[in-house]
Amino acid sequence: MLWITAFSGLLQAEESDFEPRMVLIIDDMGYNLAKGEAALALPGAVTYSILPYTPYAKRFAQAAHESGREVMLHVPMANTRAKALGPGALTVDMQRDALQAGLNEALDATPYVSGVNNHMGSLLTSMEEPMSWVMETLKARDLYFIDSLTTVKTVGWKKAREAQVPYLKRHVFLDHQIDEAFIDGQFKRALGVAERFGFVVVIGHPYPETSSYLAKTLPTLRAKGIRLVPASSIVNPSIKRYLTERAQNKVQLAVATQVSSEQQGETVTD
Repeated sequence: MLWITAFSGLLQAEESDFEPRMVLIIDDMGYNLAKGEAALALPGAVTYSILPYTPYAKRFAQAAHESGREVMLHVPMANTRAKALGPGALTVDMQRDALQAGLNEALDATPYVSGVNNHMGSLLTSMEEPMSWVMETLKARDLYFIDSLTTVKTVGWKKAREAQVPYLKRHVFLDHQIDEAFIDGQFKRALGVAERFGFVVVIGHPYPETSSYLAKTLPTLRAKGIRLVPASSIVNPSIKRYLTERAQNKVQLAVATQVSSEQQGETVTD
């Protein structure tokens, strides 16, 4: 059909150079020097999320910044399993002033921070009032928020949206099982999300298995048509909409091209 051929041609001109984006965040940075340095050696625009007050927090933040990469604060938040949180934690017994003071102190103690994501937090991120206080703090400091989505009950990203704090939501955890086959499967899943929605937010950890896998795989991303970018580059709502629209157009192009080829094949056969 002529309309299919024309539509395919128009989309081809617009979408042929489109590259979906990947945000790759390495969490839990700060406690282990060797593991942290291996993660920092990864190529490309990896984003590093650093636990506050940890032995190597400032060192890793400085190194990431000097290498042109983005730094986040990985803020411990109360969880439903009563797991130990470590220093700088935000807990359910904190009132507004104490919570905001604690968050500001942790941010002041960690240089070059552009945004925040939650460490654990399956309890606190489900609570509207504390998360509103978190967003007030981030808004005042012009920081973004990444919801690690450690619970389906999270209101974190919703409170960020209400407060007009730029935000993203985690799509894929790479390494909650620490073996290469699992990490590879999760990474391939992330590529599929990026192709479908125009961007993907991936969280991993400085495990040797993760760093080894990513050191081999990240250099192949551009060949796969995916661009690795810092978190701040796509937190703006209009950018997220744009990327998703472009991805959807690319999918429509693929469908239109397939239909056009099938129509042409039928004509030749006839």
